[in-house]
Amino acid sequence: MPSTKTEPIKWSAPQASREILMIPGPTELPFPVIQAMNQPPMIQYDQNFDLNVLEPINLALKKVFQTERGEVITMPGSGKTALESSALSLVEPGDRVIVIVTGRFGMLMQEVMARIGADVTEFSVEWGQPIDLVKLTKEIERVKPKMVTLVHNETSTGTTYPAAEIGKIVKGHGALFLLDTVSSLAGIDVRTDEWGADLNMTGSQKCLAAPIGMAIVGVTPPAWEAMERRKHKASSWVYDLLRWRDAWIPASRGGRVPDGAPRSQPISMPTHLTHALGVAVRLVLEEGLEQRFRRHAVAARAFRAGIDAMRLQMFPDASILSDTVSCVKTPPGIEPAAVVKLMRQTFGILIGTGLDQTRATTLRIGHMGITASPLYILPTLSALEMTLRELGYRCEAGAGVSAAQAIFAGATA
Repeated sequence: MPSTKTEPIKWSAPQASREILMIPGPTELPFPVIQAMNQPPMIQYDQNFDLNVLEPINLALKKVFQTERGEVITMPGSGKTALESSALSLVEPGDRVIVIVTGRFGMLMQEVMARIGADVTEFSVEWGQPIDLVKLTKEIERVKPKMVTLVHNETSTGTTYPAAEIGKIVKGHGALFLLDTVSSLAGIDVRTDEWGADLNMTGSQKCLAAPIGMAIVGVTPPAWEAMERRKHKASSWVYDLLRWRDAWIPASRGGRVPDGAPRSQPISMPTHLTHALGVAVRLVLEEGLEQRFRRHAVAARAFRAGIDAMRLQMFPDASILSDTVSCVKTPPGIEPAAVVKLMRQTFGILIGTGLDQTRATTLRIGHMGITASPLYILPTLSALEMTLRELGYRCEAGAGVSAAQAIFAGATA
């Protein structure tokens, strides 16, 4: 007789499916952005590209950066490229720089500054904890730096720091303010001019929801003026922002190119990536910044409600939780890497572990761009719950999805 014993089903992602990216970047791409890359090549140094493709994108990005007095420079690379370009363009060997280190990408910023010869003072903050603004103010008064740097949204810990307040302190002491918005721009309200960010650097592949491969820097007049006061030229020919200004920006906007004259780029621009970025920026502005920020906030709140219903804990202090990246503590006895592997193999959804000191204790999930929506949040919570249950963690079945659904259902337009 056939056995009556019921064997548990072994779930697995269909072989034909692709992984859904719920990591903290790169993120999923809207279909119109993908379509933008499906076209014949064009000449990157042709005036048609300069005037009808790249220039409109940079001007549109000014709206996303919320800067009227600044310029946006777009170049091949990533957020790290934008950071290094910003640093070497502005800082000379021996210049005093305070680097606020709140996580892995603050550490990266410190290393970049040290490599170009800056006299670096680290202002260290416990990972996942708020910044002591009184203590920071005293340190700025003591060091008297040329520049202070901040990672606005620390991707390694899922935290957002008060850039507006910090910018006010920095500018009040006559220093320049370098802001990293790699995982916040176009997902969290970023106000370049209002916050006094002299350099605002980001990448294309996160909240902008464009392909990886473009470095973007917002530069305001005080930064240009500081570059002009350099004693020696920047060490890079390609990534010297002052060269970009002189070769690209019209004289009527503070550059060196006579109005109406041909422009040039210090490096060959990837035309397909540029087209894709243009579509991504158009989608951001068509949605509207206020609506987009609110959508990310609701999605983050829904995700956190799901995490709470599953009896899991967020890593950061509740006052600085990010709306684009969530860092979640794994239950005792469960390895983050095991969660990532099983969730990827079983459900085809890719999340990440923590970095450095949190690698063995946390998971990081991105909800940015198009993934800041029920279409992605709900399946991710469901897959996470089922993966944890498979690894021995017990919580009420469906509790996470139900809690998130309630948030989404209660959100009004």
